[in-house]
Amino acid sequence: MLQGLLTVAQWDLKQRVRSRRLLIIWIVWAVILTAIAGGIVRIAYQSSLYSDLPNHWRASTGPTIFGFTVLLMLGFALVVVPIFSASAIVAERESATLATLQATTLTAVQIVGGKLASAAVVAAGFLAGGLPAVGLAVGVGQIGVGRALICLLVMYIEMVVLCAIALGWSAIAARSLASTVLTYLTAFTLSVVTLIAFALIGVLPTTYSQDRTWSLTDQQKADYAAQLSAYYATHPMSDNTQPPAPPLGQCTWQTSTYSMSHSHTERSWWLLLGNPFVIVSDAAPLPPDARGDIQAYLRDVNGDPLAMIAAAVRDFRLGDQSTYYDCFVGDTWVYFGDASYRITSNKDGTFTIQQRWYSTPDTRTTAVTPRPPAPIALQTLTMNTPLWPIGLGVHIVIAVLFLWLAARRVSVPYGVLPKGQRVA
Repeated sequence: MLQGLLTVAQWDLKQRVRSRRLLIIWIVWAVILTAIAGGIVRIAYQSSLYSDLPNHWRASTGPTIFGFTVLLMLGFALVVVPIFSASAIVAERESATLATLQATTLTAVQIVGGKLASAAVVAAGFLAGGLPAVGLAVGVGQIGVGRALICLLVMYIEMVVLCAIALGWSAIAARSLASTVLTYLTAFTLSVVTLIAFALIGVLPTTYSQDRTWSLTDQQKADYAAQLSAYYATHPMSDNTQPPAPPLGQCTWQTSTYSMSHSHTERSWWLLLGNPFVIVSDAAPLPPDARGDIQAYLRDVNGDPLAMIAAAVRDFRLGDQSTYYDCFVGDTWVYFGDASYRITSNKDGTFTIQQRWYSTPDTRTTAVTPRPPAPIALQTLTMNTPLWPIGLGVHIVIAVLFLWLAARRVSVPYGVLPKGQRVA
């Protein structure tokens, strides 16, 4: 069984990879990805020279390089990789060479499996083209080897799934052109139509209601900004004193004056689970301290596109809330005169106060301030429950179905052939 499969795979590779074009494409692809990754590193490093946190550039640059590399590799795979499977069987039938394989002792499963194996080898080659850029991301920092391997493995499975679907279409279609078009339509449906359907069902339909926010009034924020201004005036230099903490106990319900529009993404968020980009993004493991609060992670590392996609899907799952907690969560800005203050909540219960007077920031930390009970819970987006196994499992089921159809079309003796399709 295995020997026959390997024989078909070797024969198919020799037939399809005859020239050096594939090698040239692979080299160009690897150079482009590496050049993009190097450009991101250069831009980030040069920007850090003018930043107040010169050593912070590595924290965002590693995830940025890794994320963009993975998304580019997946997008390129959806366009290029299926070509090697979209005509694997129908081209054999058109050139009258399929009957030669069917006349041997090879079974239909060995023929289809061998052609899928050859396509998987080509997909692995294109995946290898991005390894230099991935290695650069790991070298910069914040991207562990385990995270990279898991994400690349899931992406490779998605490539093989698409090859299996293309192989099924090549057995069903009567012409190579029809098989290629159907394969690209499938890839377009998974990556683009799912987004369109999500928008039509969940984003475009809206309802209107008055928002209620657990927060401070504008006057209370102004009073707190005045307290910060007085503190900085009496403590112009950083010392052992701590700035006043936000008045969390003063937060009350604030109702909007006008009705606000709300989308109902909670109705259609599940459509995104079948999107290859969402699957790969959700499969990218995060640092252990980031899984419990993905929003806090994105505030610290604001250039991770994979984490942004994963967080967006989880936010869509909650829907557009009309009642929410906004009592000094994340970053909050207050103003007094020409000075502005950014208040950032920390995991340990403290708050980081950053005064911005013209272009000179002054950062200090408050004491630990417990949050008093509130009538609404503080919602936190977590990555503790992975969503990618659902979408990947559905894709694998679809791939198995297409492989089964391909094996049926290749098996002999034939039943009734579709109109316009010949035996060999």
